[in-house]
Amino acid sequence: MKRFYNRLVFIFLIATNTSALAQITSNYCLAAPRYDTEVFSTVDTSLNIVFGANSNYQNVNTVLKMDIYQPSGDTASIRPLIVFAHGGSFIGGDKSNSDQVDLCTHFAKRGYVTATINYRLGISFPFDSTNATRAVYRAVQDMKAAIRYFRKDAATTNLYHIDPNVIFIGGSSAGALTALHYAYLDQYNELPVAIDTAVMGNIEGNSGNAGYSTAVNAVINLCGALGKKTWMQPGDEPLVSMHGTADNVVPYNTQMLNLLTVFPILVVDGSYSINRYADSIGVTNAMYTYFGAPHVPYDGGTLAQQAYLDTTVRFVSNFLYSYLGCTPIDPNPLPNTFNTTNSIVEQNDIDELLIYPNPVHQDLTIQLKSIPTAVILRNLTGKEIYRCEKQLSNTSTIPLHQFAKGMYLLEVITKDKTLVEKVIIE
Repeated sequence: MKRFYNRLVFIFLIATNTSALAQITSNYCLAAPRYDTEVFSTVDTSLNIVFGANSNYQNVNTVLKMDIYQPSGDTASIRPLIVFAHGGSFIGGDKSNSDQVDLCTHFAKRGYVTATINYRLGISFPFDSTNATRAVYRAVQDMKAAIRYFRKDAATTNLYHIDPNVIFIGGSSAGALTALHYAYLDQYNELPVAIDTAVMGNIEGNSGNAGYSTAVNAVINLCGALGKKTWMQPGDEPLVSMHGTADNVVPYNTQMLNLLTVFPILVVDGSYSINRYADSIGVTNAMYTYFGAPHVPYDGGTLAQQAYLDTTVRFVSNFLYSYLGCTPIDPNPLPNTFNTTNSIVEQNDIDELLIYPNPVHQDLTIQLKSIPTAVILRNLTGKEIYRCEKQLSNTSTIPLHQFAKGMYLLEVITKDKTLVEKVIIE
């Protein structure tokens, strides 16, 4: 089935803390149009605030800093907090990226306290799923240290007057991956085999401000993805997602994540797949599609990029304001004013190769809409070291425990095409 997809879904869960949330948010609605529109003309910035430190991928201590934005002249004693993380494929980027400055500024003008954080960068060679997974994990640990920093401040010096009960996280590209994995990769039995907690630390991490909660209220996913959408569970944090259909870095659907657009790393679930799964399990969410748009289309100074930025801020703002229990001035979904000539193909219509686990210790599972005619494993010189042509189905299990550790190329041949993926045997 094919369909255009551009809708806003607000299915607010009835939880045991409903009355507490109503008590928290009632004053926010009384402050309208604050949080719904820009009511401050300028913002104050506190730059290079140290919130922690930890060892990077080369075991070198990295001091973690963030920039904090507050509405100028604000007299409110308590404000919701938004913490953003920048993009850059986990090997580059900075808290001063223009899109991060723009997002923090626009939401601070609405009355929020906002922050954009730096996190540990770097991916060990080779650029593969194992090392990329570890980079995401380090970034998540660092974002958690930033959240603890603000809760510690609220409990002690109270410099920033944040509401410790209303904290949102988000980001662009790699920053969105960080926020998504922060929220939904939250159980030890979900951790990929690439993560050794004895070496890297537990889910909370050791980047600073121990002893304070890392709970968050909702996730802002801008052009991001999850390693597995099934890490999301009923009752998990709500999320708002925005993504372009022509994104060649982080996939809109369930496809290959490409580091720096040229290094295929692993198959991930993009925003569209996450949204459909969230719908199916009742997790509150909103999804906006930038039809025909590339990766992070709102980052830049052109008129088109600024139009995307305006759309992004308005859509996310509506979601957060509704989460606060308030009614936006314009509560309806923003019209899609971009190219809608190409329909969106749902995952069931894509002949997509999925392999897991990867890295693999023993048996590799292969899933494909088509039934393969052959599965071939080659070493990096191209030499065939394994072939299977019998008893193959849409889901097949291939034993790989007999092969030496290392990187290999897996060829899955169908009657129409040959699909190739990298496999790491550990």
